[in-house]
Amino acid sequence: MRVFIVGAGLMGQGIAIDVARKNDVVLYDVNKQALKNAEKMVGEMTDRAEIEGNISFTHDIKDVKSCDLVIEAVFENLDVKADVLRKIEGLTDAPMCSNTSVICVDDIAERLEYRERFLGVHWMNPPHVMPLVEIVLSKYTNEKIAKFVKSFLKEVGKEVVFCRNQSLVNRFNAAVLTEASRMVSEGVGFEDIDKVWKCHLGILYTLFGPLGNIDYIGLDVVYYASLYLYQRFGDEKFRPSDWLAEKVNNGELGVKTGKGIYKYPDFETAYLERVEKVEKLLRFLGLK
Repeated sequence: MRVFIVGAGLMGQGIAIDVARKNDVVLYDVNKQALKNAEKMVGEMTDRAEIEGNISFTHDIKDVKSCDLVIEAVFENLDVKADVLRKIEGLTDAPMCSNTSVICVDDIAERLEYRERFLGVHWMNPPHVMPLVEIVLSKYTNEKIAKFVKSFLKEVGKEVVFCRNQSLVNRFNAAVLTEASRMVSEGVGFEDIDKVWKCHLGILYTLFGPLGNIDYIGLDVVYYASLYLYQRFGDEKFRPSDWLAEKVNNGELGVKTGKGIYKYPDFETAYLERVEKVEKLLRFLGLK
């Protein structure tokens, strides 16, 4: 496949490296100096032999005509992104993707003529290292286009999740950073906040995810703890979710019942595997 990447900044460079391991890449930027800088940086960021000859650099937007997929990675500004995509959509029939991290893809799509072949593909930074890519669908995205892009990303070797209109990663980020900011305002130290994440939550969430982790805590424990906090403080963020209440009512309490968010063979095996994984990660991080 031949992929046209728009924007030769750090994200565009990283995406180009990632994609070029198995595809031909045309890296485009209107700024010739930016392209020269990108060519130098691409060579420094990877073993050039790995992608030798797979990346070409251009300042001619019409080179998109020879490509099968477009990935836009320009400045995080709605007007800038919409403008460059409008210029491209009339030159190609290829699917068009935006690497936006915070802009709602519906807002971009509504400024395009061929919005059904547009969607978001949010690479994490650095894109040639981090495994996750979010496919962010607008309300206009054609299902076949979404499947095509998913297949492409899987071939590249990425872990893929689907989102509607907005990034899941940034929803998590916003929630965590908002709460951390509140703690700072309440007098909690910066180092203490980071230590809670680095020495506990970050470890468990890395290994099991926030939902997988509550299987080990017990969904009933989480439910009643949330209920107490909601009744005590009256804050909607603590109100137990309906799906959580349903699982508790059905006896799906996590590891101890063999089923919660996920299924487990038996409590002892699952618990011992959990301990082993935590200890391995702690040793790798130098925390044990």
